[in-house]
Amino acid sequence: MSTDAPSPEQPQDPVAVALPDGSTATLREGEAPAVDEAALADLRALPAPEHQVASFAVHAFSGDALTASRALVVEDLLATVDDEPTPHGLLVALPDARSLLVHAVRDEHVLRAAHLMATIARLRQSETDAIDADVFYRAPDGTLQRITAHADVEVEVHVEGAFADALAAMGLIDPSRRARRAARRTKR
Repeated sequence: MSTDAPSPEQPQDPVAVALPDGSTATLREGEAPAVDEAALADLRALPAPEHQVASFAVHAFSGDALTASRALVVEDLLATVDDEPTPHGLLVALPDARSLLVHAVRDEHVLRAAHLMATIARLRQSETDAIDADVFYRAPDGTLQRITAHADVEVEVHVEGAFADALAAMGLIDPSRRARRAARRTKR
């Protein structure tokens, strides 16, 4: 494991996405994006980007230079492909301006989806319009949490905070103190 990669607990640079009027919106961890309704309406009015479904129910959207910005209206975007957010939230990756990866958190494939999304995002960082190589958990209230980090060639998926709470609510992890201690001992 490399110490070069910042962990999700360390402050990360905010992620900026372009808006149709030429301004930018900033996505920060622990916050729901604050964007005025006119800009969101402009994003909703754009033609739907191309869509494919990859392994582990990862939606891959691609298209124009505002595709990643559609993360701001992701519920509407998912509706165009007959999917919807779940009460457990979404995983979102913004590899570059022309792509957006989304996974609705609903089953045991969530960690595999996060790994796949981070791998794809990292591969796209050589693009001229690269945005971010990590995956974010988007809680139902819109707040964001970075859940991946890259260490050398490995992708680390960090199950903590609101993301861990969502997985525990689904019965995918044991949130008990005993389970957390056992996991720490196993890492050593």
